[in-house]
Amino acid sequence: MPSKERQSDDDSNAPMMAVFGGMFALMLVFLLIVNIFSESAVRERLQDTAEDGLYRIQSETGGFGYVVIVFPSTLRIVETGEGVPREEICTFGGAYRNYAERVYEDNDQQLLFFVLEGSIPIMAEARNCLARIWPDREIRIGWVIADNEFLKSVMLDDIPSYIRDYTETTSP
Repeated sequence: MPSKERQSDDDSNAPMMAVFGGMFALMLVFLLIVNIFSESAVRERLQDTAEDGLYRIQSETGGFGYVVIVFPSTLRIVETGEGVPREEICTFGGAYRNYAERVYEDNDQQLLFFVLEGSIPIMAEARNCLARIWPDREIRIGWVIADNEFLKSVMLDDIPSYIRDYTETTSP
């Protein structure tokens, strides 16, 4: 049988334990609510970033490079999905020219060309078009030579079908 002194200590600690338990439970509920809202915000941010990441790559200087894939006879703007044949690259009001004007409104932005085998003349035409649009302005561009070896290093599930179809038709 517990002594009276010990029983009174247990009785005096009981309210303190109840308060502590209640506070602990409230903090757990609060943490759960914060976690739910944070998780949805992070998921939303990641989704927005993933969508932009399909056509926009951030540079170290704080600007962005907008991806354009260059095929031997056409240029494809990844953001809009539009294909532009060589003879229409610098057409006034054309898709490429309008896109370039929008991209180069901000000096920190540039076009980033992914050049497939046999498509350097198309990229040169697109670059020369930029020089004709802004003859007195320094225009920055970037390029990646995307030969068959480069494309093989990327998982085929990540390559859009129009690139996969092109590489399958040109592979030996």
